[in-house]
Amino acid sequence: MNGKIFILTTLMLLTGVYISYGQQSSLEEAVIETLEAFHLAIIANDSEAAKKLLSDSVQILEGGNIETKDEYLSHHFHSDGRFLSAIDRKIESQTISMEGNVAWISTRSHFWGSFNDRDIDLNSLELVVLQKVDENWKITALHWSSSPRG
Repeated sequence: MNGKIFILTTLMLLTGVYISYGQQSSLEEAVIETLEAFHLAIIANDSEAAKKLLSDSVQILEGGNIETKDEYLSHHFHSDGRFLSAIDRKIESQTISMEGNVAWISTRSHFWGSFNDRDIDLNSLELVVLQKVDENWKITALHWSSSPRG
C-alpha cells in the first residue's frame, strides 16, 4: 500500500510540475506575443494598435531621452517604423523573466541594411517590462540602445 501511495504522490507531483511549467510557458508566450504585436504595430505605423499595448504610465528610454506614451507615439514612433521597415533584424538572444504579474524581456538583436542612404550594421539591446492588467499584458517600460557592430 505504501508503494502505491508513493507512486500516486510522485505522479501528482510530476503532474503539478508539468502543469506549472505549461502555465509558465503559456504566460511567456502571451508576453512575447504582446511584444511582437508592438513591434509589428511600429512597422505598420499603426499607432492605435501600439497605444493599446502601452500602459498609460509607460516610460520609453531611447536616444538619451525619456518619453511618455503620448510623446513617443507623436514622433519617435513614426521614425522607428520607417527605420524598422527598411532594415533586416535577427534576434541573437532573448531572455524572459517573470515575477507574479510582471515580466521583463531582454533581447539582443542584429540590425542591418540601408536606411536614408546609409549602410546600417548595429548591435541592438532592448529591455521591455510588462505588467498584466485585467488579463492583458501592457508594456510599462521600454529601453533601446544600439552600437555599431564590429
